[in-house]
Amino acid sequence: MYTMLRQETCPRCEGLVVDEPFEDELKCIYCGWRPVEIPDDVQREVDSHIGRSFIDHSRKRPPRGKPPLSGWEREKLRRQRQNGTS
Repeated sequence: MYTMLRQETCPRCEGLVVDEPFEDELKCIYCGWRPVEIPDDVQREVDSHIGRSFIDHSRKRPPRGKPPLSGWEREKLRRQRQNGTS
């Protein structure tokens, strides 16, 4: 296996960038930096939100704990407590 040295330097640490032929990607041999390819649709969404203080996704909060008891289940539990049985 051989690697090709590139004339580029790493944008993070300015180290040596090599071209791995079997991995089909560039990689810095010092810090491990690799170029990131961002899909166009993701980049458009990011660009549309630049300058905003936050992004509101309007997602509901996940449920926490047990769901509330139904009316019948509450009545059953009340009767059990009255009779002293569990």
